[in-house]
Amino acid sequence: MYILYGARTPSDLVFKDEFGVWNNKKDVEVHITVDRGDDEWSGNVGVVGTLLDKINTGPDIISLVCGPPIMIKFVVRDLLNMNIPDEKIIFSLERMMKCGVGKCGHCNIGGKYVCSDGPVFTLEEMKENLEFKL
Repeated sequence: MYILYGARTPSDLVFKDEFGVWNNKKDVEVHITVDRGDDEWSGNVGVVGTLLDKINTGPDIISLVCGPPIMIKFVVRDLLNMNIPDEKIIFSLERMMKCGVGKCGHCNIGGKYVCSDGPVFTLEEMKENLEFKL
């Protein structure tokens, strides 16, 4: 399992105490990046997509993406460039929700409601409904 984790700055990183624990688990690699480093940061600087070259992809890889919509857009594009199939790219969408049961339409994306159909979707089921073009 690969955990690729990013934040805007080193002070925005959460789960800092867990990174070492995760990385010490068998078959787990943790890769961390920040958009902007500081004087004490010695790790990777860049968006999450810059970490993708650190992982080995194969026929069984499944990608789970969680984050703001703009990050999802670019990570999904990078995963497609790595020939990851649509059905193996899974992401969690965020939406302003009011009713939470699919009646008000605030969380509608095409024919799907984030509150009742999601919030977790595969690229395969959402490709035509996404606001951003890949």
